[in-house]
Amino acid sequence: MTGIDKAAALAALRDQLGTKIRSGSDLLRVQRAQEIKASTGLDSLNEHLGGGLPKGQLTEIISERGSCGGGGLVMAAMLSRARREQQYVMLFDVGGSFGAESFPPVDLEALLWVGCTSPGESLEALDIASRDENFGLFLLDWRNCQARDWRGIKSSLWYRILGQLREREIPAVLFAAQSVTSVAKRKLQVSVPVRCGNMDEERKVLWEELAFEAFHVAVKEEEQVFERGEAIAS
Repeated sequence: MTGIDKAAALAALRDQLGTKIRSGSDLLRVQRAQEIKASTGLDSLNEHLGGGLPKGQLTEIISERGSCGGGGLVMAAMLSRARREQQYVMLFDVGGSFGAESFPPVDLEALLWVGCTSPGESLEALDIASRDENFGLFLLDWRNCQARDWRGIKSSLWYRILGQLREREIPAVLFAAQSVTSVAKRKLQVSVPVRCGNMDEERKVLWEELAFEAFHVAVKEEEQVFERGEAIAS
């Protein structure tokens, strides 16, 4: 079959099937538009995520400055939203990054805190908890962890958890100082132009100062090379 014949056959197929034929990128955009989203409590973050956290998916919030990098403020917004919507949140805290004293007591009423000694232990706990439909959001706090702490985690565990999140349409968010896993299809870098000493300012003011950008990961010769983008793909 010549190139002309192939083009004619494709044109005839398009006429027959109409809008059923789409490019891969078009199909991805349609799927993302149809995703069920959960509000994060932050308008700027919702905008970067295309409306909110995709339910049944894992999202990474990356703050290179650890506990001073804005991740805690994002977590506070999510807890506040969950409390207002009467949803329960389970937090897996590895290394004691989470400081309960910095959160309003009323927002902690919606939180179940689980202390973990390692990223692997937190994932094993999430593997069990993600089968429970009583929680509207799962949080993993790995801000005090390094790549060597999670490097040995099997991909099968990540994908089993992802399948359980999808089945129950529950979003999960992983907070870390660097990108962790390819299972997370949404990765955002967060930064806040304040020092840790200023974190006692009005939280709503600090929320307005948070900045987000897409975080793209390229893997070359078994080393991760991080490239920051300006916008999340819609």
